[in-house]
Amino acid sequence: MDTNSHSTPEAHRSGSLRAVMNHIVEKHHTFCRNEVVRLSSLFGEVRAERGKQNPELKRMEALFAAMAKDLHMHLIKEEQTLFPYIARLEEAVCLGAAVSWPPFGTVENPIRIMVEEHEQTDRELKEMRSLSGGYLSPPDAPACYAALYEGLRSFEREMEDHIRLENEELFPRAIAMEQDACARKAAGQG
Repeated sequence: MDTNSHSTPEAHRSGSLRAVMNHIVEKHHTFCRNEVVRLSSLFGEVRAERGKQNPELKRMEALFAAMAKDLHMHLIKEEQTLFPYIARLEEAVCLGAAVSWPPFGTVENPIRIMVEEHEQTDRELKEMRSLSGGYLSPPDAPACYAALYEGLRSFEREMEDHIRLENEELFPRAIAMEQDACARKAAGQG
């Protein structure tokens, strides 16, 4: 699928939810998985070289490791449970077919959990930024130190875009679609 045609904010508001989810998985989830591996490696390298002179690196590395573990599970929950349900919901609505209701009751339940996890990630990223003085490496730092901080800065920006797309576009549209399907079912229209 060509996700470039669905990468603008307007496309996210008017395109199919499936296209938005495909964009999220192909762009944001892929970036996240790749960068977690790369940044984890850089943390090890930087701490080995500068850990004693820069004790904040230990806390930052621990925060990043916890966040990476949580993100791994978060992405799996979205890709294996939430996104497939939203895709089935959208397909049923588009076809005028009956919606098969999920075991989690309503889409709002897993979305609430996803939003809470987004907020936790945001707190961890903000703490890392604070500990690093805004991702400013010391002037005498080795190249890997600057690469780590630039990577963390980029990771934070990407996560902000990713979270915003889900929280402000995908999730509200999925909730509204499910509520509309419920209303139609109650009215005897599906």
